[in-house]
Amino acid sequence: MLDLRLARLWALIGWVGVLAAVVVSLWPGGVPLPAQVWDKVQHGTGYALLTLWFTGLYPRGRYLLIGVACCLLGIAIEALQGLTATRSTEAADVLANSTGIAVALALAYTTVLGGWAQRVERLAGLEPRCQPETP
Repeated sequence: MLDLRLARLWALIGWVGVLAAVVVSLWPGGVPLPAQVWDKVQHGTGYALLTLWFTGLYPRGRYLLIGVACCLLGIAIEALQGLTATRSTEAADVLANSTGIAVALALAYTTVLGGWAQRVERLAGLEPRCQPETP
């Protein structure tokens, strides 16, 4: 994890997001949606946000691992949905999740969104916990 003053808080918020994704995805009956396209946009956006959140907390060398972990989360949730009486497994949902993850990784690698938490903390005037030694 990056050297962050509020590392535990940032991580907690991220894991609450993961828990929310699991609960919403496995809730019996789900939320009725007016159109299938909107459902896929929600999948892509949700997984993009989760991926961007965690790429803000870890160094660039971990971004691919974060993307793989988010992808595996989406696959696991889809598999679990197939075991419920009110949900079903959809390959299109996995594709939508993966698309959101890919977009988030591209943004993290090519924009200021990767490592965002350090910049937020600096803007808020929070110093890192470990200051580098000066010679």
